[in-house]
Amino acid sequence: QPAASGGSYDVHSDGGGNDGNSDLGGKSTPSIIITKQYFDASNCKTAALGLPDGVEPIKPEPGDYSYSGMHDQGPLPTPKEGGEFTQIIGIVSSAKKASDAYLTGVIEKEKAIVASKMNVKGEAGQQKRKRN
Repeated sequence: QPAASGGSYDVHSDGGGNDGNSDLGGKSTPSIIITKQYFDASNCKTAALGLPDGVEPIKPEPGDYSYSGMHDQGPLPTPKEGGEFTQIIGIVSSAKKASDAYLTGVIEKEKAIVASKMNVKGEAGQQKRKRN
């Protein structure tokens, strides 16, 4: 196994019975979804650490933590390219992108389920109580 290989990335999600199954009490049966993704040198690009050729170092905007080539006191030395750390950074970046995409999908699906349940309740004719 190469020194710059990544491990597996497992996601375990307990659903709220979105598959339509229910028990005798009318409550939904939780479901479990397991997603496995693997990140290593075979499926991840090596990260480029420095600035692309021809790009001048500039001071970044507040809150921007990407590499800008500039420090408060002036330009930084050019980082060493290559090596196993660039592969590790590439693996972590790929895992983060995949995780963000997966979790965004889960969140959007849950929002849609909640919205559909709210629509069903609203159509059932629930009325608000009058305040005295």
